[in-house]
Amino acid sequence: MRTTRTIIVTAFLILCIATVASAENAVLASGAGYKKMVNALNTAYTKNTGQTVDLLFGNMARVTTLAKKSGNVDIVLGDASFLKKAQLTFSEKQELGHGKLVLAFAKNCPYSSVADLDKAGRIALPDTHKAIYGKAAREFLESNGNLPGIKQRLLEVSTIPQVFSYLTTNEVDMGFLNLTHALNVADKLGGYVIVDQKGYSPIVILAALLKDSRHMKQAKDFLRFLETPEAQTILRENGL
Repeated sequence: MRTTRTIIVTAFLILCIATVASAENAVLASGAGYKKMVNALNTAYTKNTGQTVDLLFGNMARVTTLAKKSGNVDIVLGDASFLKKAQLTFSEKQELGHGKLVLAFAKNCPYSSVADLDKAGRIALPDTHKAIYGKAAREFLESNGNLPGIKQRLLEVSTIPQVFSYLTTNEVDMGFLNLTHALNVADKLGGYVIVDQKGYSPIVILAALLKDSRHMKQAKDFLRFLETPEAQTILRENGL
């Protein structure tokens, strides 16, 4: 059932890519967790230049797979280590900033600091093998000395949005998110703290131009816009 659903979703996204790529706009495919930020960047780009890029969002595994199979994606936005693992060929990479790991708290829970990890009940984190922020959370817990003491209280789920869902339903006391997502949902949390970045491997977020881009000029124009003060402000406001 899961395989069938994955095939259907992938086929649908390929159709979407084929549709948007039939126009003259460059296509940017991004990890879904950066949707609000990417939309803001594109809105500012259109306002300043009169141009636009077509946007597609999904989890990074699907995004990189579609970039390979469709041939219609021009720019991929996501974590550098994931893009490297995907073995895509890029002609140019624009570093946007560093992703930051945060520890978030459910509303009405009595905890508010990293020091409370040893006191809390269940703690959610993304997949520690497939999700970049799940890997970062595991590294942090190891470096902070919380493992293996709290291992039995850890709830490992697939994605950042699932961690957030468990927090909002009070099924966990704490959960690891990325700062960009936490900023987007801050009003639905009991709070969050940015954990020490020395406790996990750097998370570099890139916008990378594919070597076989079909809209090379338009894609490069958008990458140049990302270097402007206005775009940099948007990136900082979204936690990069």
